[in-house]
Amino acid sequence: MSAEPLLPSPAIRAAMEQFLAGSPDDPDRRLRLVGKARKVSVSMPEDLTAAVQQRVGRGEFSQYVTEAVARQLELDLLDELAAALEADHGPLPDEALHEARTSWPDA
Repeated sequence: MSAEPLLPSPAIRAAMEQFLAGSPDDPDRRLRLVGKARKVSVSMPEDLTAAVQQRVGRGEFSQYVTEAVARQLELDLLDELAAALEADHGPLPDEALHEARTSWPDA
């Protein structure tokens, strides 16, 4: 029984295409953080909201959270892409992982 390749959902594919369309020289072009906004309500621990407000002030709270969510979405998309690649090509060999770890020891 062969495993079906893991394919990203249409929404994830669209987000990946938008993310990947960004210029490496202009990271702000990835996942546009400007434009029409939609008000949403989220629940967060009081200590966390207080820490954000202390750091950025009330007027910048939404932008701070927007940027954090965009970064998390990028990480989620990369995880999904890595899973799809692993499903198609198998796990990375230990030798490749060792080479990468020695090439970037601080990562």
